[in-house]
Amino acid sequence: MDASHAPPRRRRSDFDRNRTRLLDAARALVADRGPDSLTISDVAHRAGLNRTTAYQHFRTRDALVTAVLEAMGDELQAGLAAPRTAPELIEGLTREFSERHDLARLALHLLLAGDPLPRRSWERFVGHLEKVTRSSLSQSGADPEMLGHILVGTWLVWSLRAPAEYDLADVPAATERLTRELRRLLLYGLFRPERVPDLVESLRPARARKKEKS
Repeated sequence: MDASHAPPRRRRSDFDRNRTRLLDAARALVADRGPDSLTISDVAHRAGLNRTTAYQHFRTRDALVTAVLEAMGDELQAGLAAPRTAPELIEGLTREFSERHDLARLALHLLLAGDPLPRRSWERFVGHLEKVTRSSLSQSGADPEMLGHILVGTWLVWSLRAPAEYDLADVPAATERLTRELRRLLLYGLFRPERVPDLVESLRPARARKKEKS
């Protein structure tokens, strides 16, 4: 058979499985040591694969870091797509970032190196915010891209600052306080209060809500 008409070679069945193993190993190493000590050799060893196999997937450490961030971004996008109220969405994302130190470390590693965050994940996040800002829930004139920078900047800094400022046992309560202030800022800076009664209700003092129910 003429080589030019030969059927394309099938990808090895373990290609995707090996990629997943490498990404999982990289995430575990980043969580343990941070991204500065991440090497493809260490990731391959952690994944139980040889370096040649690892380099078939990721030619450089930054390519590996970007792939890990994109995988994490896909997980966050699944959370954005799930039907949740505005308070639940704000609380869920704030808690996710505050608990994912590996995500914050990787993102900051790229930013400090002068590289942007993974384009696909960023564009999907801004796209979600654009839908919100164009809806009847929001005030007119909101800039979804700048809103994205404000939120991601807050979450990244908080994920690193919270464990440095508070005892581990106190971090959840401090994160809830941060979430409350984010709700307040978004309620009066982005949303139309009359269109998001659940968000308004979430900011009322718990004592007042309890008194009404009794």
